[in-house]
Amino acid sequence: MLQKKERGGNLKKELIHKGSWTNADVFMCSQDHRQWVEKGFGDKHPVVRWTIGIFLTQRELFISKQLKGLAGIPLGYTRKSLCALTYNYMDGMVLSTKDLDHALPVDYFTACEKLLRNIHGKGVVHLDLRRGGNWIIQPDGSPGIIDFQSAFLVNLLPNRLKKFLFSIDYSGLYKIWNQKCVQGLDPDRQKTFHRINRLRRLWIFSQVGTI
Repeated sequence: MLQKKERGGNLKKELIHKGSWTNADVFMCSQDHRQWVEKGFGDKHPVVRWTIGIFLTQRELFISKQLKGLAGIPLGYTRKSLCALTYNYMDGMVLSTKDLDHALPVDYFTACEKLLRNIHGKGVVHLDLRRGGNWIIQPDGSPGIIDFQSAFLVNLLPNRLKKFLFSIDYSGLYKIWNQKCVQGLDPDRQKTFHRINRLRRLWIFSQVGTI
């Protein structure tokens, strides 16, 4: 829901997501036929803005550099301030759209698996993929992933923990797959999904809405 609109010259800025007190607000900006996204903590309490806001903004910028050039990831990440960033708008439809239930082909989701493997291959884990709003169907039918605020680099972690964190990303994909694919999960992926969900109960952040 749009909650705020600002204009400066021919610049239009619309609030498309109001983050919680520790999460960025997200704006859609457009000017001269160009669209981009702005994420920032400018309206948060100063203590949040200059601590959590700086940390999460700089971390997302760092992650964007690790993923630079990877298809299916937003382009053009730029630091606007210490606690705000911008990136190019990724055109497409989000998977949270209800009329997509059990409507998408298997090929889309196998491409999503490949995209996740590519992200993990860069040493990055997303950790917020259980919500359809972070998955995009681009105009050419290919998948996209947005919102890397919760993501972090796992290269220095023990292999067992790294694999566990990667599995959380796959559990998010398989949850959406079950809801949106014309065929649902095949038996092997269904088994993997249930196994990951059992392990996921051990993950502390699952209790506070991080994943």
